[in-house]
Amino acid sequence: MTVMIIATATVTGFKHSISDKIFGFWGHIHITSNYSPSSYAFESSPLQLNQSYYPFVDTIRQVQYNRAVNDWPTTFLEQLSQLDLGIALCLFVLSVVVLLLLNFKAKKPTKLWKYSNYFVLTASMIFILFYPYEIVQKEARFFSKGGIRHIQQFIQKEGIIKTADQIEGIVLRGVGQDYDWDYLKSYLKEGSVLPNKDSGNLHSILISETTARRLKLRLEDQFLIYFVQDGNSLARKFKICGIYKTGLEEYDKRFALIPIGVLQDLNNWRPYHSFGNELDLEEEQLGIRALTAYTAENDGGWNYVQQNFKEGQLLSFDSAELDHVVIPHQIAFSRQLKVGDSLHLNYKDNSIQEHKLPLFVKGIYQAPEDPQIKPTLFVDWRYLDQLNELLPAQVSGFEIFIDHLDDLEAFGNYSNYVLLIDKEQYASTIKEIQTNIFDWLNLTDMNERIILLLMILVSIINMTTSLMILILERTNMIGILKALGARDWTIRKIFLYNAAYIIGYGLLWGNMIGIGLCLLQLNFGIITLPEDLYYVSVAPVELNLWTILLLNIGTMLITLAVLIIPSWLVAKIDPVKAIRFS
Repeated sequence: MTVMIIATATVTGFKHSISDKIFGFWGHIHITSNYSPSSYAFESSPLQLNQSYYPFVDTIRQVQYNRAVNDWPTTFLEQLSQLDLGIALCLFVLSVVVLLLLNFKAKKPTKLWKYSNYFVLTASMIFILFYPYEIVQKEARFFSKGGIRHIQQFIQKEGIIKTADQIEGIVLRGVGQDYDWDYLKSYLKEGSVLPNKDSGNLHSILISETTARRLKLRLEDQFLIYFVQDGNSLARKFKICGIYKTGLEEYDKRFALIPIGVLQDLNNWRPYHSFGNELDLEEEQLGIRALTAYTAENDGGWNYVQQNFKEGQLLSFDSAELDHVVIPHQIAFSRQLKVGDSLHLNYKDNSIQEHKLPLFVKGIYQAPEDPQIKPTLFVDWRYLDQLNELLPAQVSGFEIFIDHLDDLEAFGNYSNYVLLIDKEQYASTIKEIQTNIFDWLNLTDMNERIILLLMILVSIINMTTSLMILILERTNMIGILKALGARDWTIRKIFLYNAAYIIGYGLLWGNMIGIGLCLLQLNFGIITLPEDLYYVSVAPVELNLWTILLLNIGTMLITLAVLIIPSWLVAKIDPVKAIRFS
């Protein structure tokens, strides 16, 4: 019992400690674009920040969901309908009944009759145990234990840290003002978390203790990080504002946190996107050309507009009205537009999100009739620059945190089939993204089962040996009780009661020692572990009252049930020989 309590407490504590670290750092659910290589991709496709679920999804509490459960009544009835299994069950029950009747019968049965029943019992039991069962499942409705606690934006990008004498790859994780720092603050070794705003061109960065040790960096140190963007090499200077250590060595050495705006600027994402002087509207079969007062003088297209102008006014590049546009006569004719009318154009952002660009017709020009020439609209350059204000900011994705881990699958499905319906986005649970770690954690369950099975087998062997010794020591007493008319089952119950007393005594001491050792580890952390291998520095334990109670009840019942077999030795004792033996 001591070993079983320590094993279950350690395995449970180990799984929960590592899971909490992973969920705290990564979140429970990731929402990314369908066009990203994967939810774990470091260079992902952008999403617009304005979403119907952000940031209001954290108001969702309980949700209803369906889950497949085992339908045991239907399974039992369907299995009974199988002829071969039904015959085996009937033979098993019949042989058990016959053996019980033979046991209580005064006259001893013949060996052939008795052993034939043992053979039928064994054969039918083996057939039943190894029969290929097909468990019937059905959909059942459940409600989640909690709801969605928090949602936050993020961007990830790979870079290379270069110091005076060291160089190392890093994955930068851009976080915004909605980032939940409660988890990371508990693992902060030095300094502070990222400030809300950076000053000048010097950006703050939060690195791990592992990275700081490998690169020989300290708090307040400055260094360059190099990036590759569109085939070009870029560099940004950072200053260390804090050093953290989560114990997840595999991730501590790979990730650093910086303000999300730095990565938006590096990726050329809004609100820092440079739109250039041309914008191609493929869905409209149009092109927008942006001009300034200087470029207009040397632009051949604008010179053609001036020579073939029909009505309205040309663009005034010193005007405060930036949404004026000069359009070709084909667009005016097809859309029945006149000077002064409003024009809304469809712009598809990275072939993913659609937006409406509002404009007012300032003038109309006679465009060439050549169908191979795409119609061009002319606007002030400041209008394209203003799109950063008209269009929403862009991020890599969103992280969702939930209240209860048991609801992970339910909210993963809820995100995909409710929140993201008709969106080019996908939600992945952290268990789907980090499958290797959770597969490794699931192996600990197998270790726990093996330990429990071995300990129960040891208990059964020990108690079987003890019971047989008790019976042999009390042979004289058994003979006298049989001579006085006591039945075999009455005598067997005396030994089973005594065995239950011995088991209970062992359980008492086992619980006291096991729980005591766990409490010592819980309060003093006596046993330590290499954190780079086990993700925790101290062996974690987690005591659960119901688990301990089930271990005690299960051990008592299983052991007593098995002890019924060796107690049959009482029926073999002949009272005359037993009394004479004494």
